[in-house]
Amino acid sequence: MRLSECLNHASISTLQAIARSLQLSCTMYSKLDLVQSILESLRNPLCLAEQFDRWHEEWGVSLRRIALHRRNTFAKEEMEYLLAFAGDDTSHCLKRALSQGWLFLQNDSPRRHSYIVPKDMQIALREHFHRHWRGEIQVRGDDPLVQVDEGMAALNDLHTLLQYVQQRDVRLTASGAMYKRHVLQLMELFEVEEPTELPQWRFGYGRRTYDYPDRLALLYDFAYDEGMVVERQDERLTVDPARLSDFLSLGRKAQLRRLLQFYMRTYRRPIPRLYDIIATILLLADDWTSSASLYAVCAPQVKAFYYDEPKDVWDKRIVKMLIHLGVARLGYDDESGERWFQITKLGQELLTQDEADLPDELTYQQAALVVQPNFEIVVMLPDARMEAQIAEFAELKSSGALRVYRILDRTVERGLSLGRDFEAWRALLATRGMAPIPANVDRMLAEWGDEEVSMRPGSARKWPRHFCKLVKKRRVQEKKAKPPNRMNKQFLSLLVLLAGRFGDFVKQGGEWLWEPS
Repeated sequence: MRLSECLNHASISTLQAIARSLQLSCTMYSKLDLVQSILESLRNPLCLAEQFDRWHEEWGVSLRRIALHRRNTFAKEEMEYLLAFAGDDTSHCLKRALSQGWLFLQNDSPRRHSYIVPKDMQIALREHFHRHWRGEIQVRGDDPLVQVDEGMAALNDLHTLLQYVQQRDVRLTASGAMYKRHVLQLMELFEVEEPTELPQWRFGYGRRTYDYPDRLALLYDFAYDEGMVVERQDERLTVDPARLSDFLSLGRKAQLRRLLQFYMRTYRRPIPRLYDIIATILLLADDWTSSASLYAVCAPQVKAFYYDEPKDVWDKRIVKMLIHLGVARLGYDDESGERWFQITKLGQELLTQDEADLPDELTYQQAALVVQPNFEIVVMLPDARMEAQIAEFAELKSSGALRVYRILDRTVERGLSLGRDFEAWRALLATRGMAPIPANVDRMLAEWGDEEVSMRPGSARKWPRHFCKLVKKRRVQEKKAKPPNRMNKQFLSLLVLLAGRFGDFVKQGGEWLWEPS
């Protein structure tokens, strides 16, 4: 509701109190005269600026929090909590605020009351604070020499973590944490690496903040909170396929926004004013802004948390994590050492748009890949669902701007043992590939496909894996050479040694043949 609508719905007594507060000379018993006089006064820029200065001095941080809030309607308990920072009795604060013209009572029902700040008044308050703070911060017009922008690296590394758990036997310690070798392997695969040496005192920033580095702890806790990873009773870490599929069905920006919302919920416990701090940053840091001057504006809302001093909370828990989440980027010059801070375009979308309104960059382009002759698959355009399919018969080798998977004998064997459809996987490589599959890779995939048929339940023959390799090698040798009258003696000797385990050899027509039992 706008100010004019709120005034029309207000009672005569409320309008009279506002007129007295604004020191208006009008007919106190005429609602029309009262509404017109109040509107004329509060729409006068000079008069409104004078009132804002007075309200700012009177209400301080309470008015600041209300102005930066995304909503303009509040329950009674919410408004009492917000006004409590003014340091007065809450009932008296409510009565005083209602008499000043920026807060109104809204009777939703006889038993329920809510309070509303007119939308145009809230926007005007926000602009007032913006002008006030602009004079306190330092802004630069050119770009810093060095810039750190992680973009969607956090989301890519979350997918890497889930694939790692899905493809490996990840054991947990008695306390429920991954062993350090798993953490070190993840750091090698992640786009953004963190030091694994942790200080002794770490708590308050999530379930596993004591066990893992800050960024990994956030990714792990989010995956656990979403139900995508499961800590089993037998001290193993596994993936819930149904929960993972539901998450991957979202657009990439919607996934990242879920992660951002989880960060704000988790870190709000040790940083109670986190929402207000991020709203202030969003308002001021659209240009390159000095991190020190931005901290000076936000300092009243940043408090110490046990062993974290306010400056540590600002640098490590707010600025660093917003950069990790792609919401902001950091810049600095080698000469001065001054750090500069700016909200990214991605950050503005994540903080201002609803999940359904977030544009997905993959909506208009199909993900693509390239299969290399060395059995590596390079993903040219990221797509979590496609990469989940690739990971059925391959493993992640490296991540970054281009994510690289490699096809190995054991990864194919793993996929076949889990009952995955190998032919459908081959079709994926062919249809999504930007170039034909190299001939050597295609031949090997065809041989693995033949092996899949032989391993299906009900198949007439189930060949031992290492024996199949040996026979394949022999077939290649026979194709290259002229057809021999007799088998190679070394090869024959090896077959004889295997006879006790795999079958009996019989001699027919001077040739040694093997009949499976």
